[in-house]
Amino acid sequence: MSEPILNTTQISKMKHCIGFDGKKVKRRKYEAYRNYFTTPNNNPAWDEIVSAGLANKRPFPHGVGDNPQYYSLNENGFKFLSDLLECKITEMD
Repeated sequence: MSEPILNTTQISKMKHCIGFDGKKVKRRKYEAYRNYFTTPNNNPAWDEIVSAGLANKRPFPHGVGDNPQYYSLNENGFKFLSDLLECKITEMD
């Protein structure tokens, strides 16, 4: 399987989704304190991340906007970012 091709904006969105802060990487490990990104409507950049198999998408009925959406990284998304950023990224329990 080939690696997904994402642009810097999409990678930034993925990092923001998990609250990534490079200053908090300790011993090449980072524990994500969140895993969500909400939008007021469909988001083309996020939809491409979902199509690449790195995130999940679902309606967010309590959000604001015409068609609020909830995006979150899946296991493949965490692995992709871990490889890219050269640190093990896990979700906080």
